Amino acid sequence: MLALPTMQQKPDSAFQTVSTSAPGLVLHLPDDIDPATRLFVLENLEALAGPLPPWGRFRQPVMLETVRDPQELHAQLSQPSHAELRAVATLDRIVLCPPESPDALRQLLLHELGHVQCFQRCTPAHGRVPYLPTWFREGLALRVADGRPDPKARRPLGHHPQLALLPTADDALIARDPTATYALAAHLFTAWHDRFGVVGLTALYAATRQGHPFATAFQRACHVRLNEYVEQWLAAVRREARSA
Repeated sequence: MLALPTMQQKPDSAFQTVSTSAPGLVLHLPDDIDPATRLFVLENLEALAGPLPPWGRFRQPVMLETVRDPQELHAQLSQPSHAELRAVATLDRIVLCPPESPDALRQLLLHELGHVQCFQRCTPAHGRVPYLPTWFREGLALRVADGRPDPKARRPLGHHPQLALLPTADDALIARDPTATYALAAHLFTAWHDRFGVVGLTALYAATRQGHPFATAFQRACHVRLNEYVEQWLAAVRREARSA
C-alpha cells in the first residue's frame, strides 16, 4: 500500500490571499514565494481555475509555496520518496519546484490543485487523507490538468510486464516506470468516470468522508467490488492489445 508522502510543517509567515469564487479556490501566497510563480498566479487565476469547477469545490484555503530545486522539495517530506518529484500536495498546502515554461507551470499547478481538491473532498473532518489507489489519485489529477487521454494510447499498456501492479503502484514502481504508471492512471480513471460520472464521484467521496476505506467506499458508490472492476478493465486492455 502506497503511503502519501507527508510534508513537514513550515512556520507561519506573512502571505497574500487571492481567490476565485467558481470552485471556492482560495490561495495563500507567502512573501517568499518565487516571484515568477506569484506573477503567473495573479495574472492567470481565473483561467487557471477554469478546469476545476466540474470536479467540486474546495473546502479550505490552500497555501502555495515554492522551492528552488528538487532536492529542497525532497527535504520537505517527512517520509523519503524514490520518485522524481516536481511538487507535493496535502489537504491545505502545495509545495512545488516551478518549471520555467508558463505552460508547464500551469499544468503542474492544475495537477496539484486537482490533488488538493480530491483530498479535501474525501477526507473525514479532522482526519487524515485516506489511502487512495494510484490509478484514482493520479488519474483524477491528470484528467484535471491534461483533459481526456487519447484512447488509442492505452493499447501499449496491454503488453506491460507489470500491468497488474500499475493500478496500485507503490513509490518504487512509480519511480521505475512513471510513464506507464501515469498513463494507466489517466486511462483507468477516465474509463471509470465515463461510467459512473459526477454521481459516482460524489458518492465515493461521501463514503470516504464517513470513514470507510476506499475499497468499501468504492463498492457502496459503484455497486461493484473494486478489485473486480479493475480486473475487468485490465482484461479489456489486454484483449485490445492482442487484437491491435
